[in-house]
Amino acid sequence: MAQKKLTLTDEQKVLFDALTPLQQKFALGILKGLNQVDAYRKAGGKAEKESAHVQASRMISFDKVKTFLDAMNQEAVSDAVMSRQEALERLSAMGRVSLHDIAEFSNSQIGEDEEGRPVFQAAWQFKESALQSPAAMSAISELTTGKDGIKLKLHDPKAAIKQLADLMGWEAPKKVDLSSTDGSMSPQPSKIVLVAGGQHDNSEN
Repeated sequence: MAQKKLTLTDEQKVLFDALTPLQQKFALGILKGLNQVDAYRKAGGKAEKESAHVQASRMISFDKVKTFLDAMNQEAVSDAVMSRQEALERLSAMGRVSLHDIAEFSNSQIGEDEEGRPVFQAAWQFKESALQSPAAMSAISELTTGKDGIKLKLHDPKAAIKQLADLMGWEAPKKVDLSSTDGSMSPQPSKIVLVAGGQHDNSEN
């Protein structure tokens, strides 16, 4: 099985070139998922047993090695996190896609009853176009099988549109009434209720 070729940005190339050949091979081993000792040995490290553990720990603590690995890991995390544009597109698909876009329905005769009357059965199947559309498939919330066959449920389009509106700032600014009950802009004085010996004394500040 062919391994995925590692592609470096200009910044990452500069950081990689600053490493020694042993450090380069060690760092690449770490990026491939090897532990520190195995990466050290695969890189050609000569130390063995406990010394290999010590040398591997030292190597990954070197500033240049850490800087290169941090740069690579930062890009990996960035690629893994959904962008705002991707979120908008996903929510748009959930808001637009309907059951008609995903499935086609039929009502076929499957036989006759004891009195010779036709017996029909409703059925549905995925549209071929929907199976080829990641956007259509992402609109599916649940897909379960049971005694009644396959059940299909879509994400709530209203909820998706509401989230989309929040992200895009479509809602009109909400009016906040700062006036007091008498119509003025002055706040009403607070009321303090003093309780002592079972007596209530109301006073105004």
